[in-house]
Amino acid sequence: MTYRAWDAVVVGAGPAGLSAALWLGRYRRRVLAIDDARPRNEAAWAVHGFPGLADVAPTELRRRLRDQARTAGAVVQHGRVLAVGGEKDAFVLERAEDGPVHTRRVVLAYGRLDRVPDIPGVPELYGTAVHHCPDCDGPSVVGCSVGVLGHDRSAAALGLYLLTWAERVTLLTNGLALDVDPPARDVLMRNGVEVRTEPVRRVDGTAGRVHRVMLAEGEADVDALFFHWGSDPSSELGPRAGCRCDVSGDLHVDARTLETSVPGVYAAGDIVGRPYLAVSAAAEGVRAALAVHRSLLPPDWNI
Repeated sequence: MTYRAWDAVVVGAGPAGLSAALWLGRYRRRVLAIDDARPRNEAAWAVHGFPGLADVAPTELRRRLRDQARTAGAVVQHGRVLAVGGEKDAFVLERAEDGPVHTRRVVLAYGRLDRVPDIPGVPELYGTAVHHCPDCDGPSVVGCSVGVLGHDRSAAALGLYLLTWAERVTLLTNGLALDVDPPARDVLMRNGVEVRTEPVRRVDGTAGRVHRVMLAEGEADVDALFFHWGSDPSSELGPRAGCRCDVSGDLHVDARTLETSVPGVYAAGDIVGRPYLAVSAAAEGVRAALAVHRSLLPPDWNI
């Protein structure tokens, strides 16, 4: 299927990008979604809390969304977009593998990638027994003993948050001093959050469960491990195209339309900020699609 110019090109084909492509297809728009197959949740064993789908695997969710988008008329291609140039109604996207793509609107949905601790055992257990998202995986540790990797206020807050589900929480600072103020230390103590400052040597476990965390001196007996080491945008396309963003790389968008500071360029999903959830990303993709469609209607239809 070839067009002289697309109505919209979506960069990224996760829940946000595919939902945008699906709805733009439903509006009979000529839409192309381009994705480089680096999903943030690829390591996770399931997507949790998605209404109507009980713990569906991330690959299966994307497959279903791709099929829906294609059935609606969208085109989904593998590829990597290098740059977004031009202006509203006349954008040009440069690709690594093929020639340029011309489009009237752009939806950025390339998401973020998490920083995973480089500790033996963590990469192997990441997504099954080691997690970064308490909202996604907290319900899987009800009544468990949970460890949290980190030494700062964010890690302490994560530990307290996990008490929503966990029976006991241990903060593992990995050889660093606990960097929180005295009132925060008091809150940790009052809520029974233990602090272990020894360096973490390795994490032992099997899929779905941590058996123990080996420290420089002794071990920590935990059933699951969480960390809060931040994430980075999986691309710099937005800022390079002139879109305003904050220090974390989240793009600034209009609260109603999700249009960025560059007219005609929209953004959805994790790249516009929290919450970093598949279900909210999908909803934002739909919102962006509605705004793009309306922006393409003839001006005199606004009566």
